[in-house]
Amino acid sequence: MSLFARIKTFIGNLRLRERMLFIYIAGGILPILLLDIYTYQNTRSVLIQKAKESEMDGLNMIADSMSESMSVISDISKQMYFDEKIEHIAFHQYENYSEILADYRDYDTISDYLKYYYHEISSITLYLNNDTISNNEYFVHVDQEIAEKPWYQNTLELNGKPYWSYSYDSLKRKDSLRMSRLLYTKDMQPVGVLAINMQYKRTELPVQDTYLVYNDTVVLHRNEYERDTDEMILLLKQIKDDTYSGKMRFQGEDTCLLSTVRVKPDYSDDYYTLVSVCPYEEIAGSAARSALGSLVPQLVCVVSGLGIILVFSNQFSTRVNTFRLQMHKAATGDFDITEDIGGEDEISDLYRDLKVMIDSIQELMNNVIKERVQKEQVNARQKEVEFKMLASQINPHFLYNTLETIRMQARIHNQPDIEELAKMLAKIMRRNIQVSNTLQPLKSELKLVEYYLKIQDYRFHDRIHYRIETEGDIEPLKVMPLLIQPFVENAFVHGLEAKESGGEIVIRVEVRSHLWITVTDNGCGMSMEKLDEVRRGLNDFENLDRTHIGICNVNQRIKLQYGEDYGVEFESRTGAGTKVCIKLPVLTSEIM
Repeated sequence: MSLFARIKTFIGNLRLRERMLFIYIAGGILPILLLDIYTYQNTRSVLIQKAKESEMDGLNMIADSMSESMSVISDISKQMYFDEKIEHIAFHQYENYSEILADYRDYDTISDYLKYYYHEISSITLYLNNDTISNNEYFVHVDQEIAEKPWYQNTLELNGKPYWSYSYDSLKRKDSLRMSRLLYTKDMQPVGVLAINMQYKRTELPVQDTYLVYNDTVVLHRNEYERDTDEMILLLKQIKDDTYSGKMRFQGEDTCLLSTVRVKPDYSDDYYTLVSVCPYEEIAGSAARSALGSLVPQLVCVVSGLGIILVFSNQFSTRVNTFRLQMHKAATGDFDITEDIGGEDEISDLYRDLKVMIDSIQELMNNVIKERVQKEQVNARQKEVEFKMLASQINPHFLYNTLETIRMQARIHNQPDIEELAKMLAKIMRRNIQVSNTLQPLKSELKLVEYYLKIQDYRFHDRIHYRIETEGDIEPLKVMPLLIQPFVENAFVHGLEAKESGGEIVIRVEVRSHLWITVTDNGCGMSMEKLDEVRRGLNDFENLDRTHIGICNVNQRIKLQYGEDYGVEFESRTGAGTKVCIKLPVLTSEIM
């Protein structure tokens, strides 16, 4: 069948109300929903892109501020090249402190720079190899400790090129960016190392979850202290571009939007990376909420239209459905039509004609219905009488009283065997007559079987012996009533009665992952043909002979109650006896 034919068949099988809804959905709602989905996805993508751009704009603002300050610092360092006063202080051998102080006071260039560029610069220091100078805030004699510091050694290796690193301000407890370079005279003789520290406020990170990283190895500034910076540094080393924005796995299963901007000072191989980390779910969630907000008016229109169609189609289809139901009732013989369909249209005309037709048919069928009811009443009374007659034939109290009388007479005449037989037979009959759907203790069922075996022992004496074995704790276990006795009785009747001696029957109970009850006898057994017949008959009530109804009944009860995984299995060979295995769940509840 072609697709067009299937669609046509599907529409033709729809009810009237469903057909109207289908037309509205296919022709109205579906195109709008497709448009809404497209609009939602497009709006969401645009908003996510805007969020990425916003993150990058925030980083670029900080990067521009840093670049501006770096340019100022670089210009100052260039202007301090070939400064004669610095060269004088660096090479002059001072004899007293007054002479040093006079030269320090005469050199006010550093203080002027700090005054004019205090927004960009926090300190300017000259490190000189002159043993005769005294250390102050601007001039520092290079001792062994300073000479061994990595930043100082790296500065010397660059031979005048700027070296960008960082220093820690112990008072403000902040890392600040530092540019250092080796100064020379016009004759290219080393003067000393100039170190200019950037004002730490120029690298403040106002944006949440932002970091400043030096050479992708050391985190200088951060405003988020819960994230693992080691993992971040590993991610940064994988990024080769100066600017980057994209999704990355960060800290386990969290997907984050990672944005980076590298700030590279002029004439330097060192760089600083500004990093922004934002949970991607927050960005996507915010974009999704904004995109959904733009769809609300369209959804309101769709829902309103759907509501109108539902009201109209429901009102129309209700009347049609009422008419259909009344016709169906009439077709099935129910002529009691009391509901009024209402209206003055074609449906109401058809409904009135239906009522006229039903009235005429009902008059003709009235006598037939009365006769049928009378016959059913007679049959019901007959069955009730038959049941009462059958119930009166068996009076359990009469049987119990008779057996009790026999037991007492046996006691009076000192006949303990007869007394015991009567007692055990009474218990067995009481259980058989009072059987219900309630689970019975396994110990009680085994006791009932023991009574039966003792009665048979009186009958067969030493010809047949029996054992009841248990493995595991059977105290709390519950089983179906009359579960074991039919198989024990079957063993006697079909397997052991013909044996002259040496007959044995063993009942074994094992508690494992399931409850296993086995009934084994060493009787005459069954041929393969007979065994196959019995196995087939376990699930076939129609063709099973009456001698095996009990075992078939037990198997069916087990499977109906617990499922196909449980039930009865037979093993037998001619002359080697029969083994019956009953598989049950381990239960301790009271009700099946």
